Amino acid sequence: MILTTSEESRLLDQRAMTEYGLPESVLMENAGASVVQLMKEKISWEDARVVIVCGSGNNGGDGFVTARYALSEGADVAVLVMGDASHMGENSLLYKNIAAKMGIPVISVAGADDAKEYLAGADIIVDALIGTGLKHHVKGSTAELITAMNDSEAVIVSVDVPSGMFSDSGCAAGAVVNADYTVALGSVKRGHVLYPGNGYAGTVLYSPIGIPNGAREHFPVKLVEEKDIYEFLPVRSFAAHKGTNGFIGIFAGSEGMAGAGLLAAQGALYGGGGKIALASVGNAAFQLAGKIPEVMVSSCGDAPCFTEDMSDKAVKQTGMYDVVALGPGLGRNERTQTFVADMLEHCRKTMVVDADALFAVGHQKINLRNCPADVVLTPHVGEFAFLTGLTAKDVEAGRIDEAIRYAKENHVVLVLKGAPTVIAVPDGRAWVNSTGNPGMATGGMGDTLTGIIAAFIGQGLSAEEAAVAGVYLHGLAGDLLAEKMPVGYTASDVARMIPLARKKVIEG
Repeated sequence: MILTTSEESRLLDQRAMTEYGLPESVLMENAGASVVQLMKEKISWEDARVVIVCGSGNNGGDGFVTARYALSEGADVAVLVMGDASHMGENSLLYKNIAAKMGIPVISVAGADDAKEYLAGADIIVDALIGTGLKHHVKGSTAELITAMNDSEAVIVSVDVPSGMFSDSGCAAGAVVNADYTVALGSVKRGHVLYPGNGYAGTVLYSPIGIPNGAREHFPVKLVEEKDIYEFLPVRSFAAHKGTNGFIGIFAGSEGMAGAGLLAAQGALYGGGGKIALASVGNAAFQLAGKIPEVMVSSCGDAPCFTEDMSDKAVKQTGMYDVVALGPGLGRNERTQTFVADMLEHCRKTMVVDADALFAVGHQKINLRNCPADVVLTPHVGEFAFLTGLTAKDVEAGRIDEAIRYAKENHVVLVLKGAPTVIAVPDGRAWVNSTGNPGMATGGMGDTLTGIIAAFIGQGLSAEEAAVAGVYLHGLAGDLLAEKMPVGYTASDVARMIPLARKKVIEG
């Protein structure tokens, strides 16, 4: 499932037409038909009063086709057309004329005043006004028409993208349709999943509109689906034992922040790690010992935080592990930052780097390209802003592209947490996660995710696969909890739900 920009969407259509010989008229026919077909799962077309609002572009052409198929399902259909008909493409005009010959009222409107009487009586409004080619802000009569559509009590179905939404960013171009449903055509667009576009789009349904899968190859960004995770998840043989399921070493905690290490260890445990070792310091290690009987706790020293004189011992210790997690609850002491730098410079096991270790990377300007092993970074927006020098607003505005840029420049797997979480890899590809919910915005979730990702690396997944699977299952566990309680569940609750989330993916 590729996730495209407006330019990539245009290129996808072009590939379908030039490389596979699919005429534009066929794609348009399939688009309109799929709107009606997919929406049958959500609404009833029969006897519904349907108003289809079309523009003069190809999105309007999809709307004219939709009108025919809605009519065939028993709907009472009227089409409102806004824009200069002389600007319509050949196929849009073709389908407009067919609709008219079938007796469907096709009414030209100049703005909201002309449309209000139709919109007011509608049960369903199909928004085919503006497509992915939107370049400028929506103003004047077009904005007023969009406002009138939103003011209606009808169910609104947007064709491909809500009119007035920039499809690359999800941002509003002034007035924007607030759709109940959006049928994505050919590909899911970035704006469908990025905030605030995911709100404008409502529930997103997807139709490939007949474009062969081969045309979708080599697009860099994918939307994570359950089937991807099914393919990634390791299958345990009957001969498996704790030694074959990964020995996960976690360096975490400091005086006053011991719990972060425990949350990471808990994530690794429920993520399926075979053995989990939690190394901490001083009183933190003492506090952690025995809290989770299955986790082996040790101390790297008596100081209240990790220091550079513990580095040699810690690096040697990593030789026992299959993967290392570093960062939760370390604190930001200068000596701790030196410890982090030493670990990244000398550890030869794949490392998952989070929390205070990320602060050390940014503050010490550690060159991640020099790390001898694969590195997975898991920053939230604030941490990523610190790493890059960007503002949090800039990060959100370019969430996907900035993640890709950083992963390429630093040769790391980057997990940029948020809504949605983006997993970017060094070769310029990225995955956008499709699970999770606002109830997960609570303390300790990131620490738990660190442990989950580390556990999957320990079970033999690559750094990329483990990051994608860990993020997806972490979010799915939260979604399963949210079915019973939208808010109020904890990071520990999510960790304990991971095995059930994994079971759901395996059983389909």
